[in-house]
Amino acid sequence: MKRVAFLALLTMFGGWAAEVSAQIPGARNPPRDDDHFWRRKVVNRIDLTEKVNEPLTYVESAGLYGDPSYGETQGVVVALINGLKSGKYLAYHPDSLNKSLTYEDVVKIAQQIDGSGDGGGGDEWDEGGDEFGEDFDAGGEFGEDEFGEGGGDELGGEGDSDPAAATTAVEGDFSISPYETVLEFIEDRIFDKNRSDMVYDIEYVRLVWVDPGETLPDKLFVCFKYADLLETLEDSQWKNKFNDAEYRNMREIFELRLFNSYIINVSGRGVRTLVEADFRRNQLVEFEHHLWQY
Repeated sequence: MKRVAFLALLTMFGGWAAEVSAQIPGARNPPRDDDHFWRRKVVNRIDLTEKVNEPLTYVESAGLYGDPSYGETQGVVVALINGLKSGKYLAYHPDSLNKSLTYEDVVKIAQQIDGSGDGGGGDEWDEGGDEFGEDFDAGGEFGEDEFGEGGGDELGGEGDSDPAAATTAVEGDFSISPYETVLEFIEDRIFDKNRSDMVYDIEYVRLVWVDPGETLPDKLFVCFKYADLLETLEDSQWKNKFNDAEYRNMREIFELRLFNSYIINVSGRGVRTLVEADFRRNQLVEFEHHLWQY
């Protein structure tokens, strides 16, 4: 009898833990607010031109090579825009979550940026990326795109061309390509005082406009609440070029952190160089490991 009661209690606890995890997506069994011993808000930037990050924007023809269980096969940025267009969620002004934006609003902003001679999106749209100055090259330092361009060289030809790839430059009502260079996400790093463990709670994902001419500063475009994106991310395909058995969805990639990123801000304090970004990352890791050593 005691064994049955114990199993029932364990099942109830497992369901409660899963429910709590669903409330704060991106965190590993997040702690209660009362158990937050220490917390920092960290802004991370993903350079989508890095080789390790290319699967996030890789376009694949779902009919020939892709996994048919995924509805979105043109990369995470296109998936987020398509989800907004279909009305699954709203976007927000990058500097104020009190200002929600519909797809039509976002299109107007994008068209302003694309059609403006100076690349500006209006006075209210602040320029982003200033904390980095001009220390970072948005170009692809790894050479050719291993997923697309030159993919057929091994066979002595151009390889199979993907018709979907030709349409990624312009998706719908505005050009997507200036937003497929950089992706940012904002998270809370919480130290659970009961488990002595750091928990990563992703809160927002932010799109950034990067000048195709590589002369103008980056501009923060729109922001999404991560909790709103779960259904879309789970329906978005992440392609492992080297193993067709490793198709994953984008939510897994974010929560398992299968990408390379660097810190650009910690609790309002900007980071100006890659060296400083690496120092702040190590600082956070060391804090977690040394906090409870007496």
